[in-house]
Amino acid sequence: MGPAATEDVDMSWAEKEKCPVCFGDTCELLRRGNFTTVRPESGRSWRKGIVSTGKIGDVQVIAKTLSDAEAWRRYEKFICRSSPHPKECNPSSFILNTLLVTDVALKIPFLRGSWTISRAEKSALPLCLSARFLREVKKLFVGKETTEMTNGDVIRRAFLTTSLLINEEAVLLRYFTKKSPTPWPFPKFYGACGRVIVVEHAGRTLDTFIDSPWKVRADIAVQLLQLVDTLRQMDPDWILFSLDVTFQNFAVDSRGRVRLIDFDDVLVIDRQTVVNHHEQKETCNEPCYMDFQKKLFFSDQYHCEDILKYTPMMYANVCARILSDLQKHPEWRKWGQIREYIDGQNVKWAPTDRGLLHDAPDEIRGPLEGALEQCVEETHPGGRLNAVLKLQKVLRMTF
Repeated sequence: MGPAATEDVDMSWAEKEKCPVCFGDTCELLRRGNFTTVRPESGRSWRKGIVSTGKIGDVQVIAKTLSDAEAWRRYEKFICRSSPHPKECNPSSFILNTLLVTDVALKIPFLRGSWTISRAEKSALPLCLSARFLREVKKLFVGKETTEMTNGDVIRRAFLTTSLLINEEAVLLRYFTKKSPTPWPFPKFYGACGRVIVVEHAGRTLDTFIDSPWKVRADIAVQLLQLVDTLRQMDPDWILFSLDVTFQNFAVDSRGRVRLIDFDDVLVIDRQTVVNHHEQKETCNEPCYMDFQKKLFFSDQYHCEDILKYTPMMYANVCARILSDLQKHPEWRKWGQIREYIDGQNVKWAPTDRGLLHDAPDEIRGPLEGALEQCVEETHPGGRLNAVLKLQKVLRMTF
């Protein structure tokens, strides 16, 4: 697409004029990507989700919003509250005169206490956030620390603070697909223009594979369990703990790879700040997991040092809510979910009474169902992790 043609591209849906109260200003991505499939709604009525699709090189990409209009209104209201003329305040310029571009806003106490600025409930990321991870993210967004900040430095701080307070997905994807050497199973982050981010198109969500042949579903199931392995074990510095496991939070790309695509309830755990449990000494099932989440979200204390012993509950969530036959186990539909809500246009609960592994071949049905039950409700310490290994072994025999 040549320079002359780009002038005719309608990019009003990105709301780039809102910067620096936005996720970023790499708007050349939208011109280069030839985004054409724009959602029919207009302006601020948009909710979280895909706005437009395009292509960068040979890669199909999407532009997506991360928050609804109400979150942005609350954020802008907070910015203008300290303005000499609140009713005439332009938040996109006044943010540069607020504490949101100072070091105060990029400290853990502020981030933990500021969720009410744009949200109705606590966000997951700041709960167990380490100072080391925050320094890494700040380095990525802001660059080298200096006592004499340029206007560009201040604007980049505004991008970072906005991303942390509105929706952390922009921060997590930018860091883990650009900076981290670990090959995380996430769509690549390309940039942000105004109030949309541009990421790799991760493919079809898991609910669209419910009626696929058994071999396809079995392969996806094995990859899901391996994805949890990656979140828990792959990186020497960080563990990612996804608290929200649903069909719509994962997708399968054009190469058949399973990807995590929703980061609303993802904790980043610093290995240097937690106790490493080498041996599980007691079982932990749904009551234990729910109690942990209550402490995490509804307590003023931060229960993070011991968090590693709860990360295997990601396997339980996958087994209960995605893999198992929900006709046989309807009580597992919302297993382990303490924050029961429907987010924007995405129904959070399973769209079917069948799990991904419904109608298993006769020769593996018994061992498969036994392993799934032990994955969800372990009967002895270590039972869940052993069940996951057995599940992968049994499933691999069928494809």
